[in-house]
Amino acid sequence: MNTSTRQPNKAGRADAAETVEKVEDAVLALLAEQGVLAGINLNEVAKAAGVNRSLVYHHFGSRRGLLRSAIRRELDKKQVQTRTPTTPMKLGARVVHALRSLLVGERSLQLTTLLHLDGSKSPRLMPNAETTLLQLERDRALGLVGDIDDLPALHTAYAASVYGYALFREIFARDLGIDVAELDDRVARQFEALFDGIGAKPGGKEEWGETT
Repeated sequence: MNTSTRQPNKAGRADAAETVEKVEDAVLALLAEQGVLAGINLNEVAKAAGVNRSLVYHHFGSRRGLLRSAIRRELDKKQVQTRTPTTPMKLGARVVHALRSLLVGERSLQLTTLLHLDGSKSPRLMPNAETTLLQLERDRALGLVGDIDDLPALHTAYAASVYGYALFREIFARDLGIDVAELDDRVARQFEALFDGIGAKPGGKEEWGETT
């Protein structure tokens, strides 16, 4: 008797797991097809997953719950590294490191952006802000970062730059007629040059950290 009552529960859990996977697959496919600005419509998600919309609400509770679940899945699958580099480095190199890290987890960034557009306060867009600001202070003292008084604003400026490019890189590449991987490299070089120049001294041929 006990065995007969357990079997449906196991089958039910398997069905539920399969439904969750189908719905998350549908969200990721729609995001890739329509882009981040199109948003996520739960009717379209349910149709693409081949399930009833009520099941989407049952398993995820809301669109926000669905997006959070998809984010966790992407982070677990790709094992995106979000740690800031610990060694001293010039600002341009730090910005390029941030850009390359974002491009590895591009889909997770898109999903996070949708969450924030939907009013969520998590996950944080700058999860390592406190650590990064301390490192910027250290690197400024070492002469690796220009003479910048407002480091939080500087951090925000480069975060906005790399997030914006990561979100729209395929559109930029399409509009310019440039292969996206090639554009990634070219933009990385420009970011490095631009941010290394912030706060540089007039005439600035000398390298940061050199003494006269």
